[in-house]
Amino acid sequence: MSEIKVILLCGSRFALPTMQEMYFFKQLAVIAIPAYAKEMVEETQALMAGSSIPIVTLKKESYAEELTDCIDKYAVNTGLIMTFPYTIPAPIYSLAEKGFYNVHPGPLPEYRGADPVFQQIKNKESKAGVTIHKLDEKLDTGGIVLKEMIRLDKTDTYGLLTAKLAQTAALMVRTILKLVSMDMTVHSKPQDETKARYFKRQSAKDITVDWDNMDAATIVALINACNPWNKGAVTKLNGKIIRLIEGEPISEAVSSGILPGTIVNIDEQGLNIATNGGGSIRVQVVYTDEGFFTAERLRQLGVRPGIKFESI
Repeated sequence: MSEIKVILLCGSRFALPTMQEMYFFKQLAVIAIPAYAKEMVEETQALMAGSSIPIVTLKKESYAEELTDCIDKYAVNTGLIMTFPYTIPAPIYSLAEKGFYNVHPGPLPEYRGADPVFQQIKNKESKAGVTIHKLDEKLDTGGIVLKEMIRLDKTDTYGLLTAKLAQTAALMVRTILKLVSMDMTVHSKPQDETKARYFKRQSAKDITVDWDNMDAATIVALINACNPWNKGAVTKLNGKIIRLIEGEPISEAVSSGILPGTIVNIDEQGLNIATNGGGSIRVQVVYTDEGFFTAERLRQLGVRPGIKFESI
């Protein structure tokens, strides 16, 4: 078996279980994180405290040169990318003699793009996936080495699904690195371009509740997809931006005369809000500039049944 020395390029907590796994097996040579991702840098420093693993912060204007220096300085022979925002040029990823791989938190080629976790929840998929593919010069297009699918529950938030996919990814990376360490060929399969979809990073419209056109299940999926990274799905009440953090569809039918977005009832269980199609959702927690509030607290602040949430 040959020694594996990995450079891990990462930008989010999705990489943490894999980072721990590689450190335990003494495969981790250096960690590289975008300089702007300050929380990730701090979390990685805490996780690697007491170790000798170098943590390098990369600036957008000079990351290519810095990565080249890292690969040479730390004798890197394998590269791993996990939610890293910058494209790696071929002259750089070719320097890793045992290969450079991207671990993508979504099934490929169906979920190419910057944030497949958000998109899979928003699209109400029944399963979510992780794909490991070889790097090429385009985004998320290299040959697929491994793909694993897991159950996506209707109650999974962005944070919960990320954690589940991160654990799945760590096991998949272990398999890849075992093959690499045994000097075995890591086979890949070209992606089926007829199934390819690319999702841009979400816009303001993508994270906003459209009361007139979204049914209960769609609104709840959006709420979950925005929790916690956006502090919830965006809407407006009495001219003020409100973010819905936790919600669920409820079976109670709403009178046909009640407009979508109207608060039907408020009790200790939450806000009962009418939705398109005659359904409703129950929202338990919201976020405003003043903080996080339960439905009961909102009632104390003057929110009453009959008030209507506005589409932005």
